[in-house]
Amino acid sequence: MQFIADKIFIDQIQVMRDKIFRITKRILVSHQEAEDATQEVILKLWNIDPEKRNSFKSVEAYSITMAKNYCLDRLKSKQANSISLDERIPFPDSSSLEKQMDTKDELSLAINLIDQLPYKERMIIQLREIEQYDFNQIATILELPEGTVRVYLSRARKKLRKQFLEIQNHGIKKK
Repeated sequence: MQFIADKIFIDQIQVMRDKIFRITKRILVSHQEAEDATQEVILKLWNIDPEKRNSFKSVEAYSITMAKNYCLDRLKSKQANSISLDERIPFPDSSSLEKQMDTKDELSLAINLIDQLPYKERMIIQLREIEQYDFNQIATILELPEGTVRVYLSRARKKLRKQFLEIQNHGIKKK
């Protein structure tokens, strides 16, 4: 019986591993630090008593919250090496090199603008737009009221849109 419960839990973790990694990467920046943090979170989840694990409303929400808290603890203890690595981003085949370059530049710009947002707004953008969580799940993970999550998301989107358009228009203001 325990073997079956462990197998189910391992399957759940396999599905969540990429999400956990993306959250840790967003917070810690460094790919290596994010990999280490992901492994630590998965190990901590594994070491939780199976009865307690089964009592969670959502193992996914619990694991994302655990990952967020673990990363924040790492940053607070100044153990993290926040080295930004130039990682390759896969692009779908496009009809022209110019389109590929434009897409890469716009993606890089968007990532840089998101990274400049305050922590809460950055996390909400990550969880909502990239991870596709609903507002209730985000509120649970970040321990905020759902209405506050909506307000932060709206403000972050407005900031990003404004900054992105300003840069795209090379600072030329349209009347």
